[in-house]
Amino acid sequence: MGRMSRRAGLSLLLGLSGVACTAPRPAPNIADADPTVKIAGIKQAVARKDRAALPALVEQLDSDDPAVRLFALQALERFSGDRFGYEYYLDEQQRRPSLARWQEWLKQQQREAPASLGK
Repeated sequence: MGRMSRRAGLSLLLGLSGVACTAPRPAPNIADADPTVKIAGIKQAVARKDRAALPALVEQLDSDDPAVRLFALQALERFSGDRFGYEYYLDEQQRRPSLARWQEWLKQQQREAPASLGK
């Protein structure tokens, strides 16, 4: 019976060691297809006050993922101090007018500081 306990213990130990291994996380990237990677990229852009990310942030307001839209809106609000009537939970047609206002705001930002916004 002692031998069975050792085997069972060894099997359990080897089995659990595989559970602790995880794949490396991709670097935060607003352009990534994975929403969690995208959201991490949005958070990183805000933390770094990266105005070069503004075009990508405005683009994410049209994402099919409401969580991505929410984080993009919060990021843009930090940069602009405005929401332009945009609400992440509205359907595509309802978001269209406020999205157009964001796109116009972005154009204005690009005219004022073209080098930093990757015009």
